Amino acid sequence: GLRVELTLLRAARALAAYDCDTEVTRDHVRAVSPITLSHRLRRDPLDEAGSATRVARTVERVLA
Repeated sequence: GLRVELTLLRAARALAAYDCDTEVTRDHVRAVSPITLSHRLRRDPLDEAGSATRVARTVERVLA
């Protein structure tokens, strides 16, 4: 949904500001995605990876 996207972008922007960067990069989005998106996943009992790993895999696939 739109709120998730806004949260992800705001968190990435905050990280960029914290790092004294003038623009948000894909690295910022990658860094904050497990924190901002992990709670949105449903638990998959057959997937041994944690939710942060699942989010990181999906983000890498989208940003690649």
